[in-house]
Amino acid sequence: MMILAVWIAAWLVAPAVAQQGGQTQRDPKEEQAILDRLAQINPDAVPIFESATQAMDAGSLQAAQQGYEKVLALAPGFPDAERRLSYVETRLGNLDAAIQHARAAVAADPSSYNESALAMALLSTKDAQNNREGLDYARSAVQKLPDDAQANTALLLGGIYNNDTTAIRQASGELVVIAPDQPIGHYFNGLVAADDGQWEKAEQELLLSQQLGLPAADVQQALSELRISEQASQQRALRLGASAVLGWVGLGIILFVVGIILSRGTMAAVHRYQSSAQFSVGTGERRVRNIYRIVIALTSVYFYVSIPFVIVLVIAGAVGIFYLFLSAGRIPIQLTAALALAVIYTLIAIVRAVFTRIKESEPGRPLTRAEAPQLWSLVEIVARRLETRPVDMIYVTPGTDMAVTERGGIWKKLRGTGQRCLILGLGVLPGMNQGQFEAILAHEYGHFTNRDTAGGNLAQRVQVSIHHMAYGLAVRRQAVWYNPAWLFVNGFYRLFLRITLGASRLQEILADRYAALAYGVRNFVDGLTHVVRQNLVFNWQVGQEIKSAQQASSELHNLYTLPTPDAADVQQEIDQKLTEIINRPTSPYDSHPGVKERFELVQRINPVDSAGSNLQAVWDLLPNTEVLQSEMTALVQKRVQQS
Repeated sequence: MMILAVWIAAWLVAPAVAQQGGQTQRDPKEEQAILDRLAQINPDAVPIFESATQAMDAGSLQAAQQGYEKVLALAPGFPDAERRLSYVETRLGNLDAAIQHARAAVAADPSSYNESALAMALLSTKDAQNNREGLDYARSAVQKLPDDAQANTALLLGGIYNNDTTAIRQASGELVVIAPDQPIGHYFNGLVAADDGQWEKAEQELLLSQQLGLPAADVQQALSELRISEQASQQRALRLGASAVLGWVGLGIILFVVGIILSRGTMAAVHRYQSSAQFSVGTGERRVRNIYRIVIALTSVYFYVSIPFVIVLVIAGAVGIFYLFLSAGRIPIQLTAALALAVIYTLIAIVRAVFTRIKESEPGRPLTRAEAPQLWSLVEIVARRLETRPVDMIYVTPGTDMAVTERGGIWKKLRGTGQRCLILGLGVLPGMNQGQFEAILAHEYGHFTNRDTAGGNLAQRVQVSIHHMAYGLAVRRQAVWYNPAWLFVNGFYRLFLRITLGASRLQEILADRYAALAYGVRNFVDGLTHVVRQNLVFNWQVGQEIKSAQQASSELHNLYTLPTPDAADVQQEIDQKLTEIINRPTSPYDSHPGVKERFELVQRINPVDSAGSNLQAVWDLLPNTEVLQSEMTALVQKRVQQS
């Protein structure tokens, strides 16, 4: 590479280098020192020397030649006159005379200036022997005066004509520092950068040499023939791409760290909160919630920003593997086809996941006010106690879930006009009294009060997209460790869960506080304990009933009137699981804090006015109990048959 560069440079710009002899800006102090030395030899020669120098600098070479010859007649062998006459003869093309005068200057004073002048005269002949001798003198001149532009210019020309890349590197590197306004140094420094693979620097230096006066045609030829511009564009693209990827990964790491900090800050905030009988959120908690909203929004946007990166990585990985095949000289057809299909399947899974639409459907069987007026009345009483708008719909489900949600578009939710829904699993009701139910219902209303159900559409879309992407990759057997898309899904899902579930835990803690303040700590603790235990009991009952029905090829009995487990070993197993669930510490990937931690937090509250304990069964609020139980049992029966 460098040999070609030197060859091009030698024919294109080396003559321009040779023409730079003696054209440097003169130092008044050095010039006066020369005149003083000449005056000691012959004062009459001083004005002639000054006139000849002015003529040389003005380009009047004939006048300069005659002037320096007169000086030498008056002061034979004066080295500064010999040197400058050498410059003039070189530019006039009288190379033998130039060498003769330069040798006389060196013989009289072997200074850096005189040696560089001799080097320039010798190199101008383009004779191989003279080139080698000229390079030697140039090296000696630079060694004596490393910061001299003339000496380094001579070294540069010597490197060009002797194909000595070391000399070219040394001289061009020095020239861009000590003579930044001279184009030659930048030109060859650019060629050196190209030889080192620093294509952007090479392009920059060459274009700068053009701006400083080097012929544009010469510069453009080097940029084109050495493919410097092409390689620089590719290097810029790679650098920008690498910077973008590093920034993308770095942002993911930052979000992950922020998630950890927020998770810890959440618990610190709720533990700092002073017990109060008011339905309010502490300043620290409010600050954490606001930060969570911002971070969740950024994380959701980060998901969609990541999609182009993932697509590029998938395609780049496949191209890289294919390039390895080409480098090996053999392309395995079947493996290449499998690779192409893997890329296609992966891209389809990504695109489908991104454009997945969320279909809003009814979460259960609607329960009208006419069907359960007492239940609706209690639900509205709890809403008034928490000073919030009551639910608009109640849905019944077969399981043990009890939750609230808000339906409608994002603008309705943000304005607080979305449809509020209560989801009530019949499986949680056996053994539950109305005091416990009111406390749990107050917890759910706390989510409405704190606007936990408002917004969140973007985060929900991201979660749905992640699930669809993972499913799409899995069904096409692309969920493998070496697939960039699968690695992204795994990594981002953990990041997303850590952040969103941290916010969810804070929401649950604040909702617990509302429940305890509204209906008492005891009602809430007993109600939550019942929910956890009933989930274990009901799942065991349903599991046993399904197993028995399948063995007997019969229909399921009413799932909500099944006998409670009376075997000692079953009771012991359920009690053991209940203890484990209650005492289990909170994980960063839990949507709710640990039950024990929730109990400890609400027990710090000392409500001024709490509701008494209503021991009536929740079933009493449902006059059509048998109908609902039959419908939910039939729904489970249908699901079992379909499974």
